[in-house]
Amino acid sequence: MRIAALSLSILSLAACGAADSGAPKTASGPCGNIQPILDARTEAEPFLSLRSKNRMLGDMPLPDSFEGKHAAFGKVCTMNVMNGFGGGSKVYTYSCPLFEGNSMDREGDQARAEAAFDTAAAELKACLGEGWETDEDSENMDFEVYHKFTYAPVDMPASASGFTVDPVYLELSYTPFMRGRGGASGWQVVLQAQAQVDAPAEE
Repeated sequence: MRIAALSLSILSLAACGAADSGAPKTASGPCGNIQPILDARTEAEPFLSLRSKNRMLGDMPLPDSFEGKHAAFGKVCTMNVMNGFGGGSKVYTYSCPLFEGNSMDREGDQARAEAAFDTAAAELKACLGEGWETDEDSENMDFEVYHKFTYAPVDMPASASGFTVDPVYLELSYTPFMRGRGGASGWQVVLQAQAQVDAPAEE
């Protein structure tokens, strides 16, 4: 079973203290938007080097949700953690909303959303290389318009927990109503990287 997409609003895991805060660093170089995310995905604790201070809900810091240090395609990203999969596995995500519109201006937002999607897709295609494979999907009952690329290493090992995450995905969607996963309506473009850390095997 594959976790196709993890909503930012549902990721929950008590994590250790946040790293130092500061403004997100902008990308540089031809692969500067995605390479820091790919590198951080394979860290012992995924995305730890890109994790900044806790995000806030009013005056309360969220223990499982952090501001990102790396701004992909000029957009602020977030890092989240959750557990409860496959007997204790943890899932880490680094999410970058590249475009967020609203359902009131479909025609006006469409070109901007598609441009954000195409720009990110072009860099991913150029920079991932032959070691990655791509799946394309254009159907989802939650959305009126849907286009998604999912990227995975060709030699990605199977998970012992029985499910796999999407190592990287890029998603374009439009819905005139509240989306099925609880997100906002309108045009949305999201780049997200995921990593899972399985619980140690019992002896």
